[in-house]
Amino acid sequence: MKRIFSMFMAFMIVLTLVPSTSFGQGGLFITSPKTINAISGDSIRIPITIENFSYDYYDNLLVMLEIENPEYVYLPDSASKKISIDEDDDARVRFDLEIDDLAPRGTYKVDVTLVDGDYGDILQRETIYIRVTSNPAGLNISRLDILPDKTVHPGQKFNIGIELENLGDVLAENISVTLKGLSEDGISLANGSSTQRIQSIPGGYKNYAAYQLEASKSLKQGNYPLELEIKYNGNITEIHDININVQVDPDAKSNLIFEDLTFPSGTIGQNKEVNIDFNLRNQGQTEAKNILINAKSLEINGLVPKSLSQFKISSILPGEAIPVSFQFLTTNNSETRNYPVELIVEYEDELSPPNERYSINQFVGVFVDSADSNQSKPKLIIDKYNFEPSLVEAGSNFTMNLSFFNTNSSKAVKNIKIFLTSDERTDSDSNSAGGSVFTPVDSSNTFYIDNIPPKGRVEKKITMFTVPDAKAKTYTLTANFEYEDSKAEEYTATELIGVPVVQQSKLDVGEVNVYPEAYVGQSTPVSLEFYNTGKVTLYNMMVKIEGDFQTENGQYYVGNFQSGNSEYFEGYVIPSDVGELTGEVVFTYEDSTGQNQEIRKDFTLNVMEMMMPEFPDGMPYEEFPEEGGSSAPKIIGAIVAAIAIAAGVIIYKKRKKKQLEALEIDE
Repeated sequence: MKRIFSMFMAFMIVLTLVPSTSFGQGGLFITSPKTINAISGDSIRIPITIENFSYDYYDNLLVMLEIENPEYVYLPDSASKKISIDEDDDARVRFDLEIDDLAPRGTYKVDVTLVDGDYGDILQRETIYIRVTSNPAGLNISRLDILPDKTVHPGQKFNIGIELENLGDVLAENISVTLKGLSEDGISLANGSSTQRIQSIPGGYKNYAAYQLEASKSLKQGNYPLELEIKYNGNITEIHDININVQVDPDAKSNLIFEDLTFPSGTIGQNKEVNIDFNLRNQGQTEAKNILINAKSLEINGLVPKSLSQFKISSILPGEAIPVSFQFLTTNNSETRNYPVELIVEYEDELSPPNERYSINQFVGVFVDSADSNQSKPKLIIDKYNFEPSLVEAGSNFTMNLSFFNTNSSKAVKNIKIFLTSDERTDSDSNSAGGSVFTPVDSSNTFYIDNIPPKGRVEKKITMFTVPDAKAKTYTLTANFEYEDSKAEEYTATELIGVPVVQQSKLDVGEVNVYPEAYVGQSTPVSLEFYNTGKVTLYNMMVKIEGDFQTENGQYYVGNFQSGNSEYFEGYVIPSDVGELTGEVVFTYEDSTGQNQEIRKDFTLNVMEMMMPEFPDGMPYEEFPEEGGSSAPKIIGAIVAAIAIAAGVIIYKKRKKKQLEALEIDE
């Protein structure tokens, strides 16, 4: 069998040495290369010879090329050429082809067709194979590292590392990597040079360039673009964009708060002065600037400003407190009720985003009694309420604490009935089908209080259940009052209670998929699916792989993950040591309340050393005995002789034909 295989291989070698040749109709003979080697970006030429061994004359033949993959191999000129051939003569044509820069490695088929131009008949067809053996060098940023953290803060020194990968097959050498767009008032060099040099990167390999940078203290929050200019192989230049994300440290900002706020806590009459005093303290780490303070009465018919309702402060240093005072006046038309005043403070600092200002506000209430206390009607109000928990989750119970206050300074109220109602209903298409959002638990929605003395208050608790499909928003409950004074005169009143409802976020994560075995230095995929099974959007979702290893595509920013959606994540782990390797897939997001949430999924890899196959020094072969000589050379000789005889027959026929023509002329 080995001898037969050796003979077959020898025969194939001989055949590859002979040009592709084909006889067509009418004695036409096509000669062309069988295979042409090229690399991406090359220009190649295909020579084709058409020989006429007949006694016919062809004056309108078309030589046409048809390319199987014209997006990678294409003709810049016409795909056909017209020729004419005398009897017993030949014609030569050439086609110039272009190989695209992005043509992947492989073999591309090109058909050569000989067509009768008069009748459209195909006389002969031959196939040529273009073998693209390599891609040109092309450097790409495969990874960008920002250390020690992904984000940069104003005034911080940091390092960036840029991993360059040669996506081609050709060696990239004499590489210079220059970071551009640096400036003293933006991102600047902290140390070293803005140009790094790399000797070479072979095809399919990677190398690293690192820079020490510093962010200016005056930088605002946002993305700052830089350019990376890469030059290599003498005349190739590539430009890549890099963005540095600058985040302001929340603890470093200025932070103004209201402190020692005082205002009338009791009842005041008409045409009375109202003083509202407080300190404005900066408890941040940066100077607050351009501070604008407003005190706005929300019921101008009953409470009007007596002093200026707006003034400015140029700055407040960290730790400094500035006293602020406003004066208001109750009017003759003021009714017996609570008049709210809104305090608004707007300011900025050197870390605030461009064209944006910070803002804080505070509400105070001034209760006005419009008549003499002996003649006024007793008023029953809810002076405060709160919830446990403070944000009510849909599908759960919560406790509502209510404080009922008798505003009259001399009259008691008695026989008090209080019941809660709500006009808001759930969506008609939901599971609760238009029902009430809130339901009392183990009680009714009605309170009874026997008596509340003048300026007295009574506190009550009620446990409520929120339906699971309630939308995330603030709902309004109405507290309805029915009560009497000491003369048994009946009164009614209402108060509104705002209940903030949030939907619980829910992220379900599938099993982590990993290969049972991994190898040192080789990329191993880690993948899993995840689903938003809650009823609210998850904001700013990020998925990343963490562990004592390098990663590729190890971080994926999902963004806002809508309810009912599913996603798929796949990253790659590159182990550096053998043994058991553990890691985590970490999910972080903000729920509907703005709280940061985190979910971790563990995985384990069994890492082994990469085993390289051992190749023998030479291919095995059989030594044939010398007795009688080897038969393989004889067979090869016979094949070569047969080819020579065939060529001799063709040449003999040509010469014989010419001799016959010469005899005819002599005769």
